[in-house]
Amino acid sequence: MERTLFIFEGEKTEKLYFKSLENAFFKGEESRLLASYQNDIYELYEQIANDEDLDLFALVKELNPSLEQDKKLANFRRDQIGQIYLFFDFELQDDNFSGEKLLDMLNRFDNETENGKLFISYPMVEAIRDIYDPVDYLTRTVKIEECTGRLYKCLSAARGDPAFQQASKIDRPRWQQLIDANLKKANKLINCEPTLQPIYSQQPLALSQLKYHVPNGEVAVLSAFPIFLVDYFGLGVLG
Repeated sequence: MERTLFIFEGEKTEKLYFKSLENAFFKGEESRLLASYQNDIYELYEQIANDEDLDLFALVKELNPSLEQDKKLANFRRDQIGQIYLFFDFELQDDNFSGEKLLDMLNRFDNETENGKLFISYPMVEAIRDIYDPVDYLTRTVKIEECTGRLYKCLSAARGDPAFQQASKIDRPRWQQLIDANLKKANKLINCEPTLQPIYSQQPLALSQLKYHVPNGEVAVLSAFPIFLVDYFGLGVLG
């Protein structure tokens, strides 16, 4: 049986929220492998830039030798992995940040059955909890100077709905609320209309951020996980 590999930037928060959505939408399936890159998207870019033949699957196994899940991962070959999904943060404050690099990575990782498909959280994974009212969320932004880890973690906790603060307590209806809000916002960022159209290409979201928000000293808050769920399941995930 082919497996699906999910690669996260970090080890803790991303996996907590992913475990929550697993419980809500993937019950009964055992085909998923979880691993952490343990660095940001621009470090991955540098590694790929220095080695065009870099095998992402081999790299992840090398970086995760001691984790229980990844001991299981070590037993698999690349040809046993049918799909790869990557989840990383925007990391605007990173010294190596570059809009060109980000767009290149989104172009390189645009197909889950080939190199993998990349999803970005703006500004970081804690965007998942930075929502209180769905209408307000359509225009919710964060100042660039507040995009550092400690500041944004505190800000998202302070202004977000308590229902989304603890990953394990987000049930399927709550996830569907997050999907609805984030999908509408994603379409508003791309098409100026808050519709429920699936977002299959992730590049337009990055382009919108780079063209319309970053020059104004802000980032439009958007979570990667709800966008992924629609990409994976289709709009039926809202039913």
